[in-house]
Amino acid sequence: MVDRGGMVFSVDLMLALIIITVVLGVSADAMDMIGSKMDDSSHEASLERIARASADMLTKTPGSPEDWDGAGDLSGVTPGLLDTDAPLKSKSNILSMSKINCLKENYDELMVDRVIPRYCKSTMVIYPEDSSLEPITVKDIPENYNSSGIIVENRTVLCNYHNTSILVFINARDSLWEQKQLGEKCPHSGVEEDKEHSGVDYKNQRSGWACYTFKVTPVLLNSTDLYIMTDPVCVGDSTAFWIIDRPENMTEEHHTFQNKPILVNNLVEEIAANETIPILWFHVHSSGNQNKSFNTYLAGFPKGTDPENIKFQYLNPQPCYFILKIWT
Repeated sequence: MVDRGGMVFSVDLMLALIIITVVLGVSADAMDMIGSKMDDSSHEASLERIARASADMLTKTPGSPEDWDGAGDLSGVTPGLLDTDAPLKSKSNILSMSKINCLKENYDELMVDRVIPRYCKSTMVIYPEDSSLEPITVKDIPENYNSSGIIVENRTVLCNYHNTSILVFINARDSLWEQKQLGEKCPHSGVEEDKEHSGVDYKNQRSGWACYTFKVTPVLLNSTDLYIMTDPVCVGDSTAFWIIDRPENMTEEHHTFQNKPILVNNLVEEIAANETIPILWFHVHSSGNQNKSFNTYLAGFPKGTDPENIKFQYLNPQPCYFILKIWT
């Protein structure tokens, strides 16, 4: 009986020990899983903070120094993409294409340890809302890209795609409702009646002119391609034409619109006649027919811009999605 009782006791003890071992093993696995999840959660939260701070730094600050994209030496630069040349009322969300290009060319140098930690990897793309415009890829996605554990920061911004400028904007179509007097006091006023540039009258559908001044400098002509552009691109007004001249050398030699952007650098240089800062006039004649009205731009694009990119959509900052992706 004693032996039999001892055997029963030993079996019970063994079973208890097995159960305890199983419970402890399950508990240890559970603790490991909890610990792992806590580590993953902490790691993800840390990446989210890094991504959020990085996106804010790039889209909400101009960087240090503010003109870092033209500094040459990038050793002490903290990058930011805000355009300091944009109007103050909208500067908070306009990105500089010059800074974007500089960041693109020196991405790793400017981003690693200055914006994001060394152990992080990242990509950056700016997508325009207008699908006819090309996305700006600042940093490519690598071939071994792994989508697991990635943090994405999305910002809505404005982007001046090609550092364009508008020297003259004749807002005929939008002015129809207000019947504004288009243009300034043209130097052709007071000359012979048949050569006087009386204003166009859309209200009474009388033909006439819109005349504006613009200033050119040697720096502008050396760095900028000047184009005459219209919106819509195809001008339905068969009587429409334009003139560029100056008070010292007025002319009635006119040019028709070509339903595409017209490069006018050679004409402007000829009229400027090597003067340092001449004031020129841009005159546009139209029929006054409201149904055939069109807006006109004398616009500047960086020298050598691909003709395929000469679009009036680029003349104003475009709404875009700034996408920054970070992972380890």
